[in-house]
Amino acid sequence: MTVEDGETTNRVVEVEFQVDDPRYPLVAVSQRTGCRASLQQILPRSDGTYTVFYRVSDVDPVRVLDVANEDDRLEARLIGASEKEGILEVDVSNVEEFFVVTLTDAGAIPKHMWSANGVAHIVADIPPNRSASDVIDRFSSDHPAVEIVARRQKEYTTPLFSHRELQMAMNKTLTTRQHEALLAAYAGGYFDWPRKKSGEEVAAELGVSSPTFFQHLRRAEQKVLSLLFTEQRTGANRAETNEDAISG
Repeated sequence: MTVEDGETTNRVVEVEFQVDDPRYPLVAVSQRTGCRASLQQILPRSDGTYTVFYRVSDVDPVRVLDVANEDDRLEARLIGASEKEGILEVDVSNVEEFFVVTLTDAGAIPKHMWSANGVAHIVADIPPNRSASDVIDRFSSDHPAVEIVARRQKEYTTPLFSHRELQMAMNKTLTTRQHEALLAAYAGGYFDWPRKKSGEEVAAELGVSSPTFFQHLRRAEQKVLSLLFTEQRTGANRAETNEDAISG
């Protein structure tokens, strides 16, 4: 990490992995249904398991749901769907086989994960305080079927962990139902103008009443805005502190 012209520059290593082993559910669903599946959100639970949200597209999402539920390690359900797109909510209990968990444990910061045509892609950043070779070796040891396809050095002039810290704070603050309501509303186009779906339509897809949906959504919005503005104030204070240290 260096300071140049008053800005903090983070040099990280970006790595991309891919895997086509159908024993991994993310690979299997795209291989068997022809869908594109992309990771949207991860919600850790108090019992050590995870709830994962995927956006699936290009096929009937009900078909993807059926394939996912054939895997005894998963419990999947749709929380928002149209003819060719939907949000799949998946409860994952065997975290050792889940890419994001093992990659994070190895010391990397997952950025993107998606699957298409039977191939899953994982892109992650390795921060400067970690050995890229050690992280890659550990992840490869946990997942021997995965191969590394790209490794490149990048620079950031913004805090590397700000988005991750905000995401972690959201995971801790939002309840599962609030998280579902917010994600379903976003994915369904409720926040677009003009709106693609009404609140009543999103509520129906979630299988809850409109008042219940709006209660969860408004509470989630309130919490997210509170986190966002708190993060902005914290970031501004950090910047002032850095400027004082540099000028001093």
